Amino acid sequence: MRVSPFDTHMRIMSAFNAALLIYATTSVAEVILRTRKSVHQRLVGNIRLFASALAAILLLVTLSLIVSCIISVLWTCLFVKLAYESCQDLCQLLSQTTNKVLGMLKKLIAAVRSPKRNQTSRIWRSLQVPRQTDSVKSLTCCS
Repeated sequence: MRVSPFDTHMRIMSAFNAALLIYATTSVAEVILRTRKSVHQRLVGNIRLFASALAAILLLVTLSLIVSCIISVLWTCLFVKLAYESCQDLCQLLSQTTNKVLGMLKKLIAAVRSPKRNQTSRIWRSLQVPRQTDSVKSLTCCS
C-alpha cells in the first residue's frame, strides 16, 4: 500500500509548497530586475537561494531524517553568508530611502517657511489634486 507524502507529512509538504511558491515568485522578480538593471537584483537572488535551499531540505526530510540533518548543517553555512550579504543590502536600501525622505521633508519645510507667498502658494497648488470639470464629471457619471 503506497502512501502519499501529503498524507504522512502534511506540515512538511505545506512548508515545501510555500517555499516553492516563494522560489518561483522570486525567480520571476529576479529576471524582471535583471532586465531593468536594478540594484535590488542581488537581494531578490539571495531570497531565491534561501527558498530553494529550504525546499530541498524539506524534501529530504520526507526521505531520510539523518541525511536531511547533515545537509541542513551544510546549508546553514550558506545561509549565514547570504544573510550577512542580505542584511548589508537591506541596510543600504534603508539608508538610501531615509536620505531621500529627509531631503523631501527639508525641501517642503523650506518651501513652507519661505517669506515669498507666491512661491509657497505655487508649491501647494502643485501638490493638490486637480478637480474634475463638469464635462468630465458628466462623462464619468453616466451609465
